[in-house]
Formats: sequence, structure tokens, C-alpha cells
Amino acid sequence: MHLNQYMSHYDTAAKDRIPFGEKAAYGTGTLVLNLLPAALGIFAFFLITAFGVDPILAGLLGGLPRLFDAITDPIMGFITDNTKSRWGRRRPYIVVGAILSGTCFALLWQLDPANSQNYTFWYILLFSMALHHR
Repeated sequence: MHLNQYMSHYDTAAKDRIPFGEKAAYGTGTLVLNLLPAALGIFAFFLITAFGVDPILAGLLGGLPRLFDAITDPIMGFITDNTKSRWGRRRPYIVVGAILSGTCFALLWQLDPANSQNYTFWYILLFSMALHHR
């Protein structure tokens, strides 16, 4: 039996179809969330070869911000759930977070190869934590 025999096509009603522009606009909101994890995989190569960062430290730069998020995300969720403002519960955090995310992302890549391994590690770690927890 072929898989096609088990799958049926569903026609979405015209009123329920989402225009491509709206899908693209929605999708760009997650772009910044995926830039750093994607970039760190490639950037680890440059950290190790050009900046002389120990591979273990370069690997920690991928995991430690996620651990930080695991602790702080529920706290921020509680804060936003209980925020009462004239702009809504989350909108003020989104606006401020967007500005901080752009700033932190730009600053994250301002490195000098002359800096020590420890300086480079802490610099990237702190800015990536700030970027992830906007």
C-alpha cells in the first residue's frame, strides 16, 4: 500500500486562507529568535580558529544561554501575565525587547581578536543571554 492511499487532501475554505504576506510577516517575528542559535553554530568555528577560544568554552556558549532561558522565561511569563497597562499585558515588553534585541545583536558581533579568550567568552555569553532574554 502506498502512503497516498491513506492521505486525503483537504480544501481550505477561501475565508480561512491566510494571505502569503500575512504568513511572511508572522514568520519574520521568529527570525531573530533563530538568528543567534543558527549563527553560533557557524560562529563557533571562527571563535575557535580566529579568536583562539577553547572548543569547550565555544560549546558552552550554545548551551548556557538556553539554561538561563529555562530559568528566566517562566519568571518573565509570570510578570507579563500579571502586567496591567493601558497598552496591554505584553506589548510594552515586546517594544522594549525589540529595541534591546537589535542593540544586543549588533553589539554581540563587535569583537577584537586581540582580546583574551576569557574576555571573548564572557562578552559573547553576556550579550547572548541579554539577546535571548529580551
